[in-house]
Amino acid sequence: MGRRRAFKTAALVEVNRHIGEVAEGLPSRSDEWEFFCECGRPECTDVVRLTLERYSTLHDSGEPVLAAGHRLSQVERARRLHDDAEALTRQATHQLNRARRNLRGRDG
Repeated sequence: MGRRRAFKTAALVEVNRHIGEVAEGLPSRSDEWEFFCECGRPECTDVVRLTLERYSTLHDSGEPVLAAGHRLSQVERARRLHDDAEALTRQATHQLNRARRNLRGRDG
């Protein structure tokens, strides 16, 4: 059941991302849009009305879109933390390699 819930959550995150992209391309950006709750519960069909600005804030900070009273499962929260840690590790490795290349360039 946990795998199915994680798949549903990931799919809804992707759908919400596309809704946000469509909304950004339209002239009126102040209206509220309906986004899907990303809790992943099999029975959940709730939508959350958000301005594009509020959605972007949630999305950019890695926070889920959740209907009132809904929350992510422990498994999904752990997966998100793991993904964030991997991304930070990749960024740190990239910056370290970049700094090393810059130092080599100065010494040469």
